[in-house]
Amino acid sequence: MYKPKNFELYEFLPRDFYNQWYPIRGEKLWTMFDDRVLRSAQAIRERYGKMQANTWYWPSGIHQYRGWRPQFCEVGAKLSDHKGGRALDLVPAEGAVEKIRADILADPFHPDFVFITALEMNISWLHIATRNWDKKKNGILKIYP
Repeated sequence: MYKPKNFELYEFLPRDFYNQWYPIRGEKLWTMFDDRVLRSAQAIRERYGKMQANTWYWPSGIHQYRGWRPQFCEVGAKLSDHKGGRALDLVPAEGAVEKIRADILADPFHPDFVFITALEMNISWLHIATRNWDKKKNGILKIYP
């Protein structure tokens, strides 16, 4: 089981789900995620600095669906990679999301980006996904809102 060293589960799980299941399953909840998306988030964090995902854990935080989403969550697409634990929305605290996205697109097979197969474009956060997509043949899948 892979656990990223710079992120906590509450940053990737919705509040109610975390509060219900963490006391029962604890760190085993990391298994809900594709390890490739977690490894990618950690590599991006190490390369570009602090990142935020869900913020509900902190008193002024409002975001809770930037990581895993329940099947019937109405946020995002019905078949979102978030619902399969294959996507994360990261907000860099120390850099520009456009620079990170451009770096990924410029060198998609760099070890820090090798698992990323899809990016959402034209948004103010970094959406990364590790969906089943032939990146070697088709390049990174660019998703437009």
